[in-house]
Amino acid sequence: MTITSIPHLPDFKLLPYKLPQITSTTTETPPSSSPPPIKILRTSSWTYCGPLLDFPLSKNDDDDESDDSSLPPSYHTWHRATIRGEPLIKLLKPFLLFAHEFIKSNGLKHYWITIRASLPTNDFNTPRWHVDDDFFDRGSAANLNNSNSNHHHTNHTSNNTKITRTQWKLATTLLGPGTMFATNTTSARQTLKAVKQAVKTSSPSHTCTSVICLGCANLAECVRKALADELKHVEVVQSKDGECCFFKVGDGIGAVHSEPRMDGGERVFVNIVPGREEELREVMGKWGMEEWPRAWCLGVPGGFWEEEG
Repeated sequence: MTITSIPHLPDFKLLPYKLPQITSTTTETPPSSSPPPIKILRTSSWTYCGPLLDFPLSKNDDDDESDDSSLPPSYHTWHRATIRGEPLIKLLKPFLLFAHEFIKSNGLKHYWITIRASLPTNDFNTPRWHVDDDFFDRGSAANLNNSNSNHHHTNHTSNNTKITRTQWKLATTLLGPGTMFATNTTSARQTLKAVKQAVKTSSPSHTCTSVICLGCANLAECVRKALADELKHVEVVQSKDGECCFFKVGDGIGAVHSEPRMDGGERVFVNIVPGREEELREVMGKWGMEEWPRAWCLGVPGGFWEEEG
């Protein structure tokens, strides 16, 4: 597999992670109408943060189902409570093998990965156009557009030590529709910025006093509705089976995207945030999770289940 280095990639790019199936040139195969290989029982998620997970190297789709035996115990707790049918690992493994090679080729060995299974919902009938937060920004970078590179930003500490942070993600959809990405990212970001400013200017000011702020929530909903109208004719692309999306994050370089409509079926989405160990440890520490590595699941019976490293 040929890996493209991050500086040469645009704000987002669809990348194939599975070889296309070879079909006969003499016999036309009708489209499959068989049901999906898995069934989602509940909306829930599993998350892991730490070194790249250990996987067998074989990419043979007929590998033994026990391939997921090396995954943390919380994954199996989540899988038993959420998935019916074929083991999810058969869909997940090709993507993770690709992602691991991609991440390592760019000098990283750790990540934050979340698998989110969703039942049909009307929550995204109105698009939620946004750019993802700059995960590792400490708030000291004033303008990401002034970065010398289009994939990282360099801060200087008091002793003039350079710190380069990771500003990109990988994501794919194993079941259901892919995430929608606006094809003209520069124009979409300008629209996003203008709408946010207009809504903020027209809204009464408030002081945030808690993490859950109703003022901010109302503002975000106004922005969402305004953006849905402004970008209703925007050209979008979505990943297909066997494709994942590389995309950059942060207000200055982030790809503008939205969840697709999800009222027509179930969905399994995988999101990967690569990073250096110290970056990921710092983020986890802010949330009171000091142990490393760590894995947990949400939305399963009992509410929250985790194990520490």
